[in-house]
Amino acid sequence: MSSKLDRLIASYQSMECEFNVDKSIEVCKEILKINPNLIEFQENLAFEYYNKKEYEKSIELFNKCIENGSTRDDSYMMIALSYVKLNNPEKALEIIKDTKDKENYLLNHFLVYKELEEYDKAIAYGDKLLELNPENTLALHHMSDIYDKLDDEERSLFYFTEMSTLYPEIKSILLMRLYSLGKYDEIIESFEELKAKGMFETDLESAHFNFIIGMSYYELKRHYDSLKYLINSDRIYPTVDKKTAIARNYIDLYEFNNAYKYLREGLEMEPLNYTLLFLMVETNYFRKEHIQAIDYANTLLKNYENEDIYRVLAAIFFDMGEIKEGWKCIYAGSTPEDYKGDHIFKITDILSKSNQSERALNIFRIIEEKIPEFPFTYIERAKHYKRLGEMDLAKKDLKKYNELWFGDECSFEDL
Repeated sequence: MSSKLDRLIASYQSMECEFNVDKSIEVCKEILKINPNLIEFQENLAFEYYNKKEYEKSIELFNKCIENGSTRDDSYMMIALSYVKLNNPEKALEIIKDTKDKENYLLNHFLVYKELEEYDKAIAYGDKLLELNPENTLALHHMSDIYDKLDDEERSLFYFTEMSTLYPEIKSILLMRLYSLGKYDEIIESFEELKAKGMFETDLESAHFNFIIGMSYYELKRHYDSLKYLINSDRIYPTVDKKTAIARNYIDLYEFNNAYKYLREGLEMEPLNYTLLFLMVETNYFRKEHIQAIDYANTLLKNYENEDIYRVLAAIFFDMGEIKEGWKCIYAGSTPEDYKGDHIFKITDILSKSNQSERALNIFRIIEEKIPEFPFTYIERAKHYKRLGEMDLAKKDLKKYNELWFGDECSFEDL
């Protein structure tokens, strides 16, 4: 049977102590009651008081560690950082002069100047430190952090990449940093290369990591790859954002029934989510579920202002043969002279690409009958005809567009 001391040490290393500073202090004190000479736990106790922001107590205990024979230069660093927190930078800089090891001397000055937000001096010590030891991961981490605070993303990422080269297990954190910078190509290139070598097995048990990879694939329009990781992330820990992202992938793939499933799940979690409601209106329209689409549109309009939703409602009424109601929706919030048709042509584009040609042509016909001189009807229909291989009809509409439009002439190759 293990001794009481062994059990206390195991307790200190548990998750409970890791996230509870008061519990950590209590256990450290119990350990030191049994064996007051355990210098490691004298230092741990001093560090826990620092975490508790009791800086004077932390200084007292670290000084006691030094008196008791601690040879770790960390004690000088922690005393100095405590003095910084107590707004006594002169004392902080004085105490780190006692640091014995050259590399630690540079490190302690580096960290104290960083804590003082004197970044030029911190960087100077960081450069000297990395010249002495290019593999000092603590220096690499804090140099990356300093340049991040200075909004120098390139340098920040350089030091973080150097650190991840030394410790491949933190490559996942690097990918998350790249995601925050919008470098989706680099994320996926690194991910696929390292995954082939057996990395990220543990990371892929994380909902957040799966989400980052899934969203990166989405930004690159690799929808099936995106769905693989987003669905896994949602399985581990479901959220509205994930369900929305999954639905967007399915919409882009014109798999509207699958999109509907995840939108519905998202709305069960957050019934008045603006984005989910809007996507649900569109998705039900593409599924030919007009009544459901109208119901969701009404819910959206009761809670939010949105002009684009009227364009979807217009398409719905056009489908149902209620042309006057459709035009009322078209002009809701705008006059006929202001009408641009932007959103309804997004609808015709999706209808065209999802093999719903007749529905798209019906909208084009209705708009042409009402506003025959509106040029964009012809350019959008020309694209539709070209997609179908109806080249003569496409060229006819293109010619009409060029006659009506006073901007740069569009060629057939531009469609």
